[in-house]
Amino acid sequence: MTFYNSFRSASVAAVLTATAGVAGATTINFDTYESYNRGSNSYTSTDGQVSVGVDGVQVSSDGTIVNTRNFWTASWEGPDNSGGLGVYDCRLANLCLDNTKIDGSGPDEFALIDFGNLIVEITSVTFSYWDSTDTFAFGVYEDTNLPAGALIYEQDLSDGNENPYTFNFAPGQIVGSIIGFGADSWRDSFRLNSISFDIVSAVPLPAGGLLLLTGLGGLAVMRRRKKAGPVVASAAA
Repeated sequence: MTFYNSFRSASVAAVLTATAGVAGATTINFDTYESYNRGSNSYTSTDGQVSVGVDGVQVSSDGTIVNTRNFWTASWEGPDNSGGLGVYDCRLANLCLDNTKIDGSGPDEFALIDFGNLIVEITSVTFSYWDSTDTFAFGVYEDTNLPAGALIYEQDLSDGNENPYTFNFAPGQIVGSIIGFGADSWRDSFRLNSISFDIVSAVPLPAGGLLLLTGLGGLAVMRRRKKAGPVVASAAA
């Protein structure tokens, strides 16, 4: 296992000041019907307070976003073991002939979640259509200007084979405002069922503050094990 530190210089005091007093936890479920879309599909938290946009993208082996145009998203209602969001590979003349899941049978597909002006800490993620061959990756991004390198990228994540499958993150492991979940192997094929998160900050952090804040809870790292436009979201008042 190889770790790559990604810290930028920043003031701890500035980060703590920017994030002070913001709290709360909520969940966004993706097991609702949304037709496949070249742009983003919108989803709202169960408490109605946070809305996000989700785009389909292609990432390279180090988590860099390399294609945002030809990967579409859609989601389906259903029980927890099958409902959720998938990504279509539509590179062939914009024909979406791919399956209805997030998979790595061709390029590694990612569902990219944009929280807009919110900085959030993901506490857990749940996938449907999960089995013993599946692993997943996540990335945290500053923007989506191609090629968009990951501030933090971690892959080959899995510790169970139940369906639906929930992965609980360590405190501070995944913090950001643009966060992607997806495939990191040709064996992977699943849907994004839900995410749970805490709101860290409702305003942009100082330069480098995001990476520093993540590091305070663990390590801001890029883990490589198996292989190495933006939307608006808001928090209701």
